[in-house]
Amino acid sequence: MKPHFRHLICSLLLFFTFSIQAQDSIRFDESGLELVIQRAKTENKPIFYMVYADWCPHCKNIKATTLKDSEVISFMNTNYVFAGLDFEKAGSESFKSKYNIKTFPTFLVLDTNGIELARFTGELKKEKFLSEAKIALNPKQQLPYLKAEYEKDKTNGVNCMRYLIALKKGNDRKELNPIAHDYFEGVKDEKMVSEINWKIFTNGVSDIESREYKFVNVNQQAFAAITSQKRVNDKFINSVVELLKPIVKTSDTANYTKQRAIAKTITAPVIDSLLFQYDLDHYETNKDWIKYKKVASENIKKYVWNSTKDIKNIVLNVMRNSIDAPSLNQSLSWIKHSNELEESYDGILLEARVQRKLNNIPVAIAFTKKAKAFSTSMGWDGKEADKLLADLLERQKVAIKPAPKTKK
Repeated sequence: MKPHFRHLICSLLLFFTFSIQAQDSIRFDESGLELVIQRAKTENKPIFYMVYADWCPHCKNIKATTLKDSEVISFMNTNYVFAGLDFEKAGSESFKSKYNIKTFPTFLVLDTNGIELARFTGELKKEKFLSEAKIALNPKQQLPYLKAEYEKDKTNGVNCMRYLIALKKGNDRKELNPIAHDYFEGVKDEKMVSEINWKIFTNGVSDIESREYKFVNVNQQAFAAITSQKRVNDKFINSVVELLKPIVKTSDTANYTKQRAIAKTITAPVIDSLLFQYDLDHYETNKDWIKYKKVASENIKKYVWNSTKDIKNIVLNVMRNSIDAPSLNQSLSWIKHSNELEESYDGILLEARVQRKLNNIPVAIAFTKKAKAFSTSMGWDGKEADKLLADLLERQKVAIKPAPKTKK
């Protein structure tokens, strides 16, 4: 049998197989890109690829909910060849490399030649999923068209914005920086403050050291006037999260220190507070309790003094990882303040534990009994209080037990 005839037979068999399947579910064609493309040409439909992993909870959830919806099933089976690819399956490397797949679930819309038309990611609900699937069918909202329109005139802010917004749906923002940077290179300072430029900045710029980012940082009030201070702050926060989150829980202190210094150049109170939290997380992960306690001591009253949850987390870490009285007494003052703000079972119990570590056994017993009473009033079992109280009473017995008499 000649190769081209064999290929035609395979394509017809695939078409026949998927044609006779009931329309009560979405059928994942996992036969491979080449055969999926042949099937798409036969059916004259674009391809909708879902890249997933079997262990990914978001992939499982969207398969069990959105992709089981009758309206979604009908729309996808009518308009697309629906294909699937297991991200971790052997042989998937060439596909992941070709389409630069880094996360899952990733949804790709391809034409019958395998050219990417659209991309989006995440566990989407029915309405959002259908909206994106419908947008991807519109030629003037597809990536090749938007890219061509942008490249005709890179000074056109509207076209740049539309292209960036489409790209942002499925790409890392770092990959969008060069496009936004090219546009802003042609914008003079006196023309920077505009609604279009804000949208380009917020969708396409994450490089805090870039000229455009520094300009927004210096001119926060001007941009807040055309959007809002909250949105300006949200943009700053997102940039710092994107910069620090991947490294904050690693042992790479040198890189964290370097990137933190970049984040610190953003002059906004919300960033100072965010950096405080990241510092604590980083030092906790690295078990550098000396620096952890130093950062907490210097900044707890400045950034989280009204947050009982944050105070309790800090006190718990200091208490567990300290044996010196100054650190323990300082943490005791913090938990006392937290309990004054809002008395809670875990707060009272934590105060008892700090007192126990300071060897103030009678005081610790009193607070443990208070915690137990609190839990009883709330209808809880209070097992933690019972366990702590038993330990404290045993310690008290040992402490008051008379020393054995020595023989003369």
